[in-house]
Amino acid sequence: MCYADAVAMAHRSTHKPNDVMTEAQLRELRRSLSLLSPQVVREKYKVVMDRCRFYDLATPRMMQELVTLWKILWQWRK
Repeated sequence: MCYADAVAMAHRSTHKPNDVMTEAQLRELRRSLSLLSPQVVREKYKVVMDRCRFYDLATPRMMQELVTLWKILWQWRK
């Protein structure tokens, strides 16, 4: 790694906008996910999990999506 690359990495912005979903948006997400098949929800969970895993710092919206998907899958498991 050259010095210029190291400096560029040090100066990159780690600030992500605070894009939190409102309660109404979360309710709509839960409702729309519950209408899908378990296979589709499972695939969406994997996609969101990979997005969260490979970002330096996941946004609040990404975490809300991940938790909502997990809760839907957990409800169907019972």
